[in-house]
Amino acid sequence: MKITATLLLSALALADVSSAAIFNSKQVKQLTGKTFKKAVHGSEKLTVAAFVAPWCGYCKKLAPEYDRAAENLKGLVNIVAVDCDEDVNKPLCQEQDVKGFPTLKLFPGGSAPSQDYNGPREAKGIVEYATKHMPTFVKRATSAKEVEALRSKASKKPISLLFTSAATVTPLYKALSTDFHKTIDFYAARDSKVGEEAMKAFGVEKVPALVILDGEKMTKYDGALKYDALHSFFNPLATKARSKPSAKEEL
Repeated sequence: MKITATLLLSALALADVSSAAIFNSKQVKQLTGKTFKKAVHGSEKLTVAAFVAPWCGYCKKLAPEYDRAAENLKGLVNIVAVDCDEDVNKPLCQEQDVKGFPTLKLFPGGSAPSQDYNGPREAKGIVEYATKHMPTFVKRATSAKEVEALRSKASKKPISLLFTSAATVTPLYKALSTDFHKTIDFYAARDSKVGEEAMKAFGVEKVPALVILDGEKMTKYDGALKYDALHSFFNPLATKARSKPSAKEEL
């Protein structure tokens, strides 16, 4: 009886030593060979995947950095992990040509091929590399005339217009454009390009400022410039746009 109990405790201890035990952040999604395809290739967002083994010392060293990266990239990039020690995952790890641990790969979204991440195994390096390779559906409005023309375009599809001083599109705006591009058109306009008068016509006096054009209605967003808040703001607009009859249905 004692032997049985000892063996049982040992088995439970070994079962707990998994990739789930390595990573502490809830933002690191544990995937298997059965869930990987849908979670990664079924998403338009960039995915960073860590292929690990629970006994691997380098994996344990990576874990806190990967956790921090996952927290920093919450909502922006999918962060996942696969335990290659599990039998159910071994075919996937072979398919992904995993030859050592940890192996980090980036999946651009959809059916696009993956690429190995060979940069620093630190949160900063992972975050910088991931945000650099994020997909974007943001278009540029580069003049006052182009900005004004968006008013008429909003009659067909809602428009999100970000006035900014930045020369590049932020990871946050890229992520939102990926989430909602099927129902909302995303634009960015740099203040130095469009001018103060054009911005004032949209009720904007300082940047960054986000304006939503929906038909003849114009709404200036005044909430927090954070992913969760903005996602909640865009969601009902996207739902409304999806339920709107198409031109074909209106005939």
